[in-house]
Amino acid sequence: MVFLLRSLTIFVWLMGGAVAADARPGPLSADALSQAASRYLEAQVQKEWPGLKAKIDVLAPDPRLRLTTCNQLQFALSPGSALQGVGSLGVRCESPLAWALYLRYRIELRGPALVAARPLPAREPLKAADLEIREIDYTAPAGQYLRQPQQAVGLLAKQPLKAGQPLTYGLLVRPLAIRTGQKVRIVVEQPGFSVSQECTAMANANVGDLVRCRVPSGRIVQGIAGEAGTIQVKP
Repeated sequence: MVFLLRSLTIFVWLMGGAVAADARPGPLSADALSQAASRYLEAQVQKEWPGLKAKIDVLAPDPRLRLTTCNQLQFALSPGSALQGVGSLGVRCESPLAWALYLRYRIELRGPALVAARPLPAREPLKAADLEIREIDYTAPAGQYLRQPQQAVGLLAKQPLKAGQPLTYGLLVRPLAIRTGQKVRIVVEQPGFSVSQECTAMANANVGDLVRCRVPSGRIVQGIAGEAGTIQVKP
């Protein structure tokens, strides 16, 4: 009887050990980790750039790593990494076992952008008929592309543009609001009244630029270039 009880106790202990061993977290496959990272990056791209398509490649971790499954993976872009081109993604697990690593990735974006509908000369205001929207590969940073005609109408191309050439902010400039030597009005506004006086602009300026001008007395003042040849001066 005693032998039977001891045998039963040993059997239960062994079975308990087997259950405990089975309860330990199993390995996390490299494919599962890469897919989870891709889903995270895809969601971030759609949040940052709605309407763009993303091709995402995540480099699998070193196969020598033995990572355990994780209750909730935490992702974060490394400093200096962006949602386009090559970057690094931090991955962290806190439970049931803590571990952390970095994954390398590449993101290629594609989506709608304004392009020149025909060859366009430099320094001529763009019209709606000069533009069309096409789907292109984003080889420049996504934020540089114009995606709506109203963003470009009235702007000037810095250089001649080819038909089909995508428009970026770096290729366009606002028309000059003020030219050197132009007679403009300086406007000083205070609560309840405003004062204006004619002066001569000392430099070219776009709307919003800081520009200096010379009043008839010879004094030089400066202010912010506005529409219709005005300079706003804050007292």
